[in-house]
Amino acid sequence: MELKLKNIGMIKEANIKIDGLTVIAGENDTGKSTLGKSLYFQLRFLLDLKKVKERKKEAKDLNIGEARRASILPKLIFDEQINNGEINLVINNINHNFIINGSDISDKNDFKNNLANNIKTPILIETPLVWNFNKFFNQMSIIESQAGMFGDELSIDYPFFLKDLHFRLSVGTEKNSYHIEDKIFAIINGKFKKDDFGNFYFEKDNKKISLLNTATGIKYFGIFQVLSQNNYLNKETVLILDEPEVHLHPKWQLELAKIIVNLIKNGVKILVNSHSPYMIEALKRYSEIENIEDKTNFYLAEDGYIDKIEDSNSQTLVAIYEKLSEPYDEFEEMESERFQNG
Repeated sequence: MELKLKNIGMIKEANIKIDGLTVIAGENDTGKSTLGKSLYFQLRFLLDLKKVKERKKEAKDLNIGEARRASILPKLIFDEQINNGEINLVINNINHNFIINGSDISDKNDFKNNLANNIKTPILIETPLVWNFNKFFNQMSIIESQAGMFGDELSIDYPFFLKDLHFRLSVGTEKNSYHIEDKIFAIINGKFKKDDFGNFYFEKDNKKISLLNTATGIKYFGIFQVLSQNNYLNKETVLILDEPEVHLHPKWQLELAKIIVNLIKNGVKILVNSHSPYMIEALKRYSEIENIEDKTNFYLAEDGYIDKIEDSNSQTLVAIYEKLSEPYDEFEEMESERFQNG
């Protein structure tokens, strides 16, 4: 699978592969999150389109235009005006393109069966604070359900990615999954559970702990624990992790890197956006230990471009480490000035 972007947000051009583990490193505000959301957007749209196609076989009055209304086109990353932007997703040598010009988004591609058979389910994890919205989303689901019974239409502006992730945490699938619940339990020494009303809590040492009183790092691992229980960690999933290190101690960053690499070995495709040298180095080392280097790609986000230097992971990593070590260079300069002035 390949994703190509042109003139999307601050991204002038990006071209990445999602074969197994894809790592994009760079400073803040270099387009890493935009790329992750663009990948999510394309895959989610194609899934919506596939569902409408399947329904159309049963009800002839449906048309493809309903896919656009059912999809997330108004919800996502295109709040800003984008002129001549393009998102291109290649799956099994089949191209699917979106052209964005202002508020107009055009999709003129034929939806082919061999494309439909290879569409993955995207799950984007932006923040572990999704747990803080647990009761809110449960209550809104009840309201929406009751409104639907009476034919009322509700227009509620949700934080879309949080709502979608909450759904995956609340509703499982029957697909086969690689299970990591025991590994997560060993790290956080507890388990995320649901009460009779569908509200989650954290159980540790047989004590029920409110999620509002649960550490944010534990909440992040809890997402993986519950996604595993719900059978989403499988070959049909693309996980998009936006700066997963933000709420984790460096030791837990290494633990998460181990889990990510194990998921790759078991068929899950994962895109990681990061600016943590600990996370990037851990992903590099564990991918080597587990012999998945051929499924691992590192990219540098800088000056509007997301690219691999001379198609080489090693050269790209050198550039990444140089960029991420700049704060240490500043410290050395400060120390040198202090020595000279002392």
